[in-house]
Amino acid sequence: MKMNRTTIYREPILIFLAVLGIILPGCKMNRGPTPTEMAQVHYQRGDYAKAQTTAAHAAATAGGLQRDLAHYMAGMSAYRLHNTDTAVRYLRVAATSRDESMAADASSTLGLIYSSQGRYADAADSLLRSANLHTGEDRAQAYFYAGIAQQKLGRWPQARTSLLLARRSTRDPGLVRQVDQQLAVTGYTIQVGAFANLANANKAANRYAPKATSAKVGAVLVKPTTQNHGRTVNLVQVGRFATFSAAQSARNRLGDPGAVIVPLQR
Repeated sequence: MKMNRTTIYREPILIFLAVLGIILPGCKMNRGPTPTEMAQVHYQRGDYAKAQTTAAHAAATAGGLQRDLAHYMAGMSAYRLHNTDTAVRYLRVAATSRDESMAADASSTLGLIYSSQGRYADAADSLLRSANLHTGEDRAQAYFYAGIAQQKLGRWPQARTSLLLARRSTRDPGLVRQVDQQLAVTGYTIQVGAFANLANANKAANRYAPKATSAKVGAVLVKPTTQNHGRTVNLVQVGRFATFSAAQSARNRLGDPGAVIVPLQR
């Protein structure tokens, strides 16, 4: 599940400095910057390694909201560096902050990470928590991606509820279209090829049929589909599965790691 994180949560922002009562630049300062402030400076400059190191030190020594923000900054920096396990460790703390904005943003990022790791139950839980804390389009996005995670788990009634809440929460026509497309998803299949020529698609289907029978993954079908430009593409698909993990297992038995798992739609 690909997700654009910038549509779900905000970057570390100066509002947190205001929440913590930190004096902004341009005002008189009677002290040097704290490690948390310096971590934000490094982050905003794009020096995520230094931001993570500085924030991690602050997370181990600060208290209260400063501690929460330090964990958030360390987690976000680690996420930027693709150190997902480290990001999870810090963001889980930030997600429990009494600052609801911080908790919502941390929960959204956790949802993204869990989804990328295939941990769809954890992703759904984090995204639903984020949706309950967010408002407006942030809430709509969180519900939307929670619904996708629930679909991959085969939790179809809960997924429908989440998707309908996403549609109710948004004013974005593009997201409404995405929600409606996702509501039409009924399961998953393994796509092993796409051909403009129907004869070539049928040949591919015949080649896969014995493998599919031996692996007990279901029937091989050729599905003609009209693309946006009006051209027909013949998709060769194997099996029908209620959960994403079942489709993954079937793909492994099929012995074709290059095959793509795609949603089935009404």
